[in-house]
Amino acid sequence: MSLISFSSDYGHKDPHRGIVLGVLSSLAPELKVVDLSHDLSPGDLIEAAFVIGNTFSSFPVGTVHLILNSELGGNNTWLAMEMDGQFFIAADNGVLSLLQASRKAKAVHRIEIGEQLNSLFPGRDFLAKAAVHLAKGGSLSMLGKAHETLKRAYLPKPNVDHQRKRIIGHVIYVDNYGNLITNLSRKELQEALKSTRLEINLPRNKSLSKIAKSYQDNAQDGVLALINSLGLLEIAYRDPRSREVNGASSLLGLGVMNEISINYE
Repeated sequence: MSLISFSSDYGHKDPHRGIVLGVLSSLAPELKVVDLSHDLSPGDLIEAAFVIGNTFSSFPVGTVHLILNSELGGNNTWLAMEMDGQFFIAADNGVLSLLQASRKAKAVHRIEIGEQLNSLFPGRDFLAKAAVHLAKGGSLSMLGKAHETLKRAYLPKPNVDHQRKRIIGHVIYVDNYGNLITNLSRKELQEALKSTRLEINLPRNKSLSKIAKSYQDNAQDGVLALINSLGLLEIAYRDPRSREVNGASSLLGLGVMNEISINYE
């Protein structure tokens, strides 16, 4: 039997997470369930895709990822997707298309089991059962018919202009420390990293003139930029105490989808 990773926007205060965990345990007491994240912002599909997309490859082949973020946002369509040897269960709300990105799913099937009509809690009522079915080695086709077209959600793409020596990216995630993670990878920054002069333009009359090597490097007015452990450009505030108090997000007034521009020579 495989394992299930469980993510949601339920938080830890309300009963919903515990209910789904209880259903999973009742259906398969021997099943291992890993809480991946339950602090996903309600309805924030970009955040959900970032967290799960940067996590799932660390799990063993055959893992089932139960994603209950905006689970009622898929026009009464819930899907099971097989990709890179793993399974993903979610509403057809766009999150699966974000997870695919440049990858290609092996198969996608509708989940047509259980009493779905008028359900206000799909995770409890039938999605947990679908996850257990897959974790026990059951086939996608037993859940429902093949599904051809996913609802699309989109991330902005980096704009790299080598002629004008200008790069434009966007913040795609704000972490627990308030650090701003962008969609600019080391590949997009390759030319800028070799340049003699670099300027990262930030709000509130701030700019950064270098890419740090670690969070302990000298910061410019407390702020630094670095290529983080995920290989993405990150804007961080050195020694933050919390996201709200002195994180880069609150100090700079930047959030998800805000633009970051870089000029270099």
